[in-house]
Amino acid sequence: MVSEVLLFSYALLLGAVGIQIKDLRVPSVVRNNSGSAALLDCDYTLKPEELAAHSYAGLVVKWYFNSSPSPVYQWIPGQKPQDLGILKGKLDLKHRSSDHGATMYRALYIRNPTTELSGEYKCLVSTFDDEDFMTKKMVVFAPEKSLEFTTSKPAIDSVNLTCRARGVYPEPKMALFKDPDRMIVDDVQVETLSRQRSYDIVATKLMPDDDLDTPTVFACELRIPEASYEVTKSVVYYPGMFNQPNDSGDLRCHSHFWASLVTSLLIAYGCCC
Repeated sequence: MVSEVLLFSYALLLGAVGIQIKDLRVPSVVRNNSGSAALLDCDYTLKPEELAAHSYAGLVVKWYFNSSPSPVYQWIPGQKPQDLGILKGKLDLKHRSSDHGATMYRALYIRNPTTELSGEYKCLVSTFDDEDFMTKKMVVFAPEKSLEFTTSKPAIDSVNLTCRARGVYPEPKMALFKDPDRMIVDDVQVETLSRQRSYDIVATKLMPDDDLDTPTVFACELRIPEASYEVTKSVVYYPGMFNQPNDSGDLRCHSHFWASLVTSLLIAYGCCC
């Protein structure tokens, strides 16, 4: 008897449930200005009687971006979908998620998303009697426009390592390592400069030659934690006074050394004559 009462109560509860968002499918990471679209789909259900009425009275689908109180998208069955705010002109308003009159324009189809569209997206579905919402984050990341890793010698017995990246989004991290043992270089000075919708970052470290093998391979790792993105660049350093390879493998020479050498040869040649 008790079990029958529980089953009956559960059936009543299910019948009372109105709108339910079953799933909010939002890509967690997309690449900036890649030419590909991003589909954000809000999959919901209505009461059987609401679906059977074919009028869907009071049904409204709205999308919000970050903490803005105003929607960036709105669709009411029987009317054309509207792109608003930051999404104005950036949506394919003809995209259909289904052929059903209650759900066909429920999704956002963002053409070629860029970094300013990185953030929290909330789907809110409501009728006269009920509403439901769900929120998820989408990160639009921009890989580095350039990544340079170079060595220079401020003194005979030391080397200055400089790794620099430009045009990264969102905020990146950078670290230096000694390969092949992948030993992290301690006390690296890292500076990050925020620009409009991008970051520049530079890591520098001065190291004495006495602590290094010949040759020594250094690696610079650039990471974007929110996008699970990383890239590495390496240089080979030969401790010594004059010849130092840069990141492309060319030899960098000290001009004063060669000038002194040429002068010495000319003097010696002149003396011999």
